[in-house]
Amino acid sequence: MKLRYVALLVLVLLAAGLAITNPNESQYRAHVQEREGLLGTLGLGLADLLSKDASKGIHRDNYFVASKFYIGGDGLLPRQDLAWGLGGKFWEIEQRRK
Repeated sequence: MKLRYVALLVLVLLAAGLAITNPNESQYRAHVQEREGLLGTLGLGLADLLSKDASKGIHRDNYFVASKFYIGGDGLLPRQDLAWGLGGKFWEIEQRRK
């Protein structure tokens, strides 16, 4: 019985830790700019220009402990999933070739 409470406490602490470190849009922008340099910055600026809402080229679906980042879907650009964010890290989504 005591082991169940310990396991539940560990799961709650793990979920809380992941929720606290869940990255936001500005952290993803900084990641893209660091990884891609000038071309990444220009690409983000172009996505902002072509989006319906100014400075919202990057969008985030928040799933409490993780986030999914995407561009488009609200203006001229079609939606394109870019990356998952979890625990302060980013994992790029590979695009399938048709």
